[in-house]
Parts: sequence; structure tokens; C-alpha cells
Amino acid sequence: MRMYRYLDSLLANTKKKIRTEFNRVGSMGFDELNVVNTSRVTEAMFDRMLAENDAVYRKAAKKAYRDAGGNESIDAKFVEGVLVAYNLVTGYLYGKEAERKRLRLNEQILTAREYADRDMLRDGLRTSANLWYTQTVQYGVDIVDAATLKAYKDRGIKYVKWVSQDDGKECAECKARNGKVFRITEVPAKSHYGCRCYLKPTEKE
Repeated sequence: MRMYRYLDSLLANTKKKIRTEFNRVGSMGFDELNVVNTSRVTEAMFDRMLAENDAVYRKAAKKAYRDAGGNESIDAKFVEGVLVAYNLVTGYLYGKEAERKRLRLNEQILTAREYADRDMLRDGLRTSANLWYTQTVQYGVDIVDAATLKAYKDRGIKYVKWVSQDDGKECAECKARNGKVFRITEVPAKSHYGCRCYLKPTEKE
């Protein structure tokens, strides 16, 4: 979908950085991965990944806002506001979930260390990396959606039309919403991860 194309280009590079971060941990010896050092390593790693996400989200938000015809500006506070709010799709708060993911990774690493099992370590790192990337993508989509909606509101648009992908892969709820018109203040939340439905300005019908 064109609306998310710029975000996707940014995330392609982010995915490589995530892989590098987790591979770095996977290359460490079990003697290095004691309780104290594991906590330090994962804390530094997640700090870097959060900073990377923040940079990506700011760029994506600014472009989405401009592309939607916004006449003001998007700043770091806007992105922060989206991230600190409870997310109806993920069902959690971004920062708190990042910390939970880090702590779960610590447990996986230390369990693998206890059994000296490199396969267990690799599997745990792979799962954690995939979950982190899924979260990263989902919030990227949310940021783009929020920036687009803000641009519409700043332009004085009152109504928007829901547009589904219509590629035969859309869920029943997204398919049912396709073409429906909503007041811009009453747009329903997306219903699942990975939803690429979007809104476009329209007249009241």
C-alpha cells in the first residue's frame, strides 16, 4: 500500500539492525551471560532498539502528515503521545511491553545458560527478535495512521471513508467496513495486527 511505502523502506533497514543486535548476543559465550551481565547487555540493546524505532517513527510521521496535506508540523511530542497511549490493537502500552519483552529475553538467555544449550539460546533469540519486529511494525503503522488523521483534522476535514485492501486477504471486519463513512472524530480502531486499511477524505453520505 502506497501510504505505508515509506515506512516499509525505513523498516527494512531497522529489521537488519534488529537482526544484528540479537546476533551479537547469540555470539556471546555462556560465561559472559551471567545474571548481572545479561541484564546489562539486554538493557543496552533495548535502549538502542527503542532509539532506532523513535527515529523511524518521527520520519514516518512527518512524511505521512505532509502527504496527507497537513499544514502544520509533527514533532517528537506527537510521536511520544501515540506511544504512551494504550493501544487498542496490541492491548498494551509500548514502553511497558518493551520492558516485558526484555525481561522475558533475560529469562530465556539464563535458562539456556543453565542447560548450556546453544540451540535453546538461538531459538529464544529468534523468537524474541520476531516479536520485537512485529511490535515495531505495528506501532509504525499506528504512527502513520495517527499522523494522517491529524493532517485531515488540521485541514478541517469532517468525514473520512474506510478503504480496505480488497485483495482477497482482508478479514471479515475490514471487508465489512470497506467504503463506510465515519465522522473524523468517530473512526473505529483497527481490529488486528498488520491491518493496512486506510482512511481518505470524503463528503458526508
